[in-house]
Amino acid sequence: MLRAAFAVGSKIPEAERFTRDADKLWVVSGCTCGCDTIDFRRKKADLGYPIADAVGTTPGGGEVGVIVFGTDDEVTGLEVYDCGVLEDGIRLPVLASIRAY
Repeated sequence: MLRAAFAVGSKIPEAERFTRDADKLWVVSGCTCGCDTIDFRRKKADLGYPIADAVGTTPGGGEVGVIVFGTDDEVTGLEVYDCGVLEDGIRLPVLASIRAY
C-alpha cells in the first residue's frame, strides 16, 4: 500500500528511501473508529506531515483516500479516509485501483 501510494502520489523527492524499508515497519496502533488507519513505530512523538497522497476503490466499490505521513527520517502512519464509501466502510483500497489524488 505504501509503495503504491508513493508511486502515484509522492509529495517528496526522496520517496524511494522510504519505500525501500517499508517491509520493516512495525504497526503500533490502529484507529479506534474501526477504519484501516494505522500508526507505525516512531523514533519521535511527532506524526509528521503528508509525504504521499492517493485515492482508491475498496473491495466493496467505495472510494477512499490514502495519506502516508512521515518525518524527514521515517514513515509514521497510513491514514485511510472516506471519499464516498459504501457499506464496506473505510477500508484499504484494492492495490490496482490506487491513483493520484
